[in-house]
Amino acid sequence: MGYYLLLIQLLFALVGLFLFWQSVGYFRRMWRYKRLKAMPFPKSYESILQEIHQYKVLSSLHKEKIHLLILIFIDQKEFVGAKMTINDEIRVIIAFYACLMRLGFELGEKDHVSTVIVYPEHFLVNNGHTSGGIYHDEISVLEGQSANGTVVISWQDIKHDIAQQQKDNVIIHEFAHELDFEDGFADGTPILEGSRYKMWSEVFSTAFDTLKEQLNNGDISERSVLLGSYALKNEAEFFAVCSERFFETPQVFKTYFPNIYQELKLFYKLDTKQLFKDVLKT
Repeated sequence: MGYYLLLIQLLFALVGLFLFWQSVGYFRRMWRYKRLKAMPFPKSYESILQEIHQYKVLSSLHKEKIHLLILIFIDQKEFVGAKMTINDEIRVIIAFYACLMRLGFELGEKDHVSTVIVYPEHFLVNNGHTSGGIYHDEISVLEGQSANGTVVISWQDIKHDIAQQQKDNVIIHEFAHELDFEDGFADGTPILEGSRYKMWSEVFSTAFDTLKEQLNNGDISERSVLLGSYALKNEAEFFAVCSERFFETPQVFKTYFPNIYQELKLFYKLDTKQLFKDVLKT
């Protein structure tokens, strides 16, 4: 009896210690949040953001929120330069697009990235694997990669995407993968409200399968050109590319994929076509 009583006491002590640690973490986060909220947004940061067309057309209310999100992001994330030095321009631009995706969420919601590694240009990844008892050494050249709360990204490609102001955005692409992987599966379906899974699956699967069949048949359409063949690699890439178009070319994306646009609008809690209505893009 005494042995079991000791185990129960130990269990309660561990639970109490866990709750105490959680409360300490909560109050620390709240203190940091209040400190950052009271800080004026640096003029140097705003000067950097003036180069981004999406930022310039945001309402004053949305700018106020994204300023706070950017300050929190830069304060909480570890930026690591791989063969390069991290400066404010890199921090602010990456933070802006990562926070733009979460503009419709509550503070702290769907925020699981802890580390951002930045390469000066494309980087090499060894995707070696064993098949039939034979090891195959495969080297891939990547613009970005993400897994387990870490996003790896090429600064060269970030600058290229911003300069082109077209449909691609490697930051949005990689952070979309992190949202997708929030449930532990990179399957193109992030965590949704319970009632949304059936409709999401129907909408995305129908579009993916249709475009995949067209690609296999050599049928090129304006819809397939908008997304590109890389989107059809698998469902995870399809979601990431659709997220890019949702934020970069919402007008044309909604025209060609109205059902997917609606699902992303509900997921991100943003109507990007309305949000960027003053941005003329084709």
